[in-house]
Amino acid sequence: MFHPRAMLRRWQTLDNRCLWQGLAAALAIYLSALSLLTQPPDEAINVVLVLGGALLVCPAFPEGWQPRPGRVGRWVGVTLLVAVLWRGQRMMGFDFVSSALPLLAGLGLVWLAAPLHQLRRFGLPLGVLAVLPVMRAVGWLTPLGPLSLLTAWLAEKMLIVCGTPVLRAGTSLRLEGGAVDVGGPCAGLNMVLQLLVVAGIFAIAFPMRHRWQNGLMLVVAPLTAVLINAMRIVLLAWINASSWPNKDWWFDFFHWHWGSLVFAGLAMQLFVWLYVYWMARQVAALPPR
Repeated sequence: MFHPRAMLRRWQTLDNRCLWQGLAAALAIYLSALSLLTQPPDEAINVVLVLGGALLVCPAFPEGWQPRPGRVGRWVGVTLLVAVLWRGQRMMGFDFVSSALPLLAGLGLVWLAAPLHQLRRFGLPLGVLAVLPVMRAVGWLTPLGPLSLLTAWLAEKMLIVCGTPVLRAGTSLRLEGGAVDVGGPCAGLNMVLQLLVVAGIFAIAFPMRHRWQNGLMLVVAPLTAVLINAMRIVLLAWINASSWPNKDWWFDFFHWHWGSLVFAGLAMQLFVWLYVYWMARQVAALPPR
């Protein structure tokens, strides 16, 4: 039998849920586009990673669920979302506040979804969104000097193994025909931070059986980034010491532009393979049921 009131109530429930989900999708698209337009490519990729990770660990809503914010939470959520939009329109580059915008947007959506005593269920996606500002703070506190020395040392060993004569003086690598200095972007800090973001997301979304294993992968992530970045330095040294036509363009491409993301992609693929391999070994070791 057709019940108009029941159908109206069901439509209102569905409408509120769709409105909240549509708002979340619109904010994700807005933040992704904003990062692509105002930030370097590696930072924009980090934003997309944390947004995708938050979606991955978002709790499944039961049938008939609808947003029920508290009276205070409604105003807090709206205020946070308005602040995100206001700050986004004035963002011209990358800073700590811009790295916190996904987390602030997530907090605003959570306050609009449930009252205060039910916010714990959104802890995992908020934890993923918090990875970005935490890693950015870690990056600003990390001195580049030791990282540059380690990268230059690894690149020197790789060149020697490949049979290329090289003389290292601190962070400088001198080859016959050219030299490179490992400093600034060449230190690979952005690649290290990107893998730490991925490692943090994996630790939250796909935790290992033991906490120490997750901690170990958080150590493996920056080591993998340093190793792959040393390979990039080797390539830059070969290009600079070569007689290739347009070698300056190739050097800039792998040093500054999207070519550097090729090595970032290799580092991420290697880390994901190691994580999945170790996870598969743990699953295979489980006793059969």
